[in-house]
Amino acid sequence: MQNVVRAMSAQVQNHQLEIVFSTGMKSPWPLSSLQFAKRVNGELVNFRPSETQLSEVEVWPSGEVIEFVQVEQAFKVSALMRGEVGNADWMKKLTVGMT
Repeated sequence: MQNVVRAMSAQVQNHQLEIVFSTGMKSPWPLSSLQFAKRVNGELVNFRPSETQLSEVEVWPSGEVIEFVQVEQAFKVSALMRGEVGNADWMKKLTVGMT
């Protein structure tokens, strides 16, 4: 069996999501870059949770998903590592002006 790098823990600190991996490596993501969205009347609406709402962070037992429990949002670690922090429209807005 291959050694697989997986998320071991995650926390919100200094406006960032910090993930600690099984290798000991730590990687931060700015909270402002993560897309938080919910369906309202069938439409996807972005929202900005407070840092208090984001304080309860869990790593799923597989180490493949980070969940913000209080706001019912989850992010795949593999997507975060590829720089995918939201849907296509969200990503387009993040990259406007970077070319």
